[in-house]
Amino acid sequence: MSFLFWLCWIINLLLLVIAILGKGFRSDFGAGVDLNVLLTIVLIAVLAGSLILRYSVKQKWISLVVVALPICLMVIWYVIEKISGKSI
Repeated sequence: MSFLFWLCWIINLLLLVIAILGKGFRSDFGAGVDLNVLLTIVLIAVLAGSLILRYSVKQKWISLVVVALPICLMVIWYVIEKISGKSI
């Protein structure tokens, strides 16, 4: 379970880097709501919160659930888009 936690944590860290590097890309096309800012805030909270939970709570699975939430939500979002055939 430790390997899975750190794998998800590294994936979230890489997603955070991508969100930071591409923060102005969406707004260049005239998008009113910049989702990258929200994603950056959520990923920072997840990364910090999962580390705090990892080292402060005896049940390590709680930190695994927290760190896996963004990945699970993106997979669910992808499946919904594929089923509906539209972009959300």
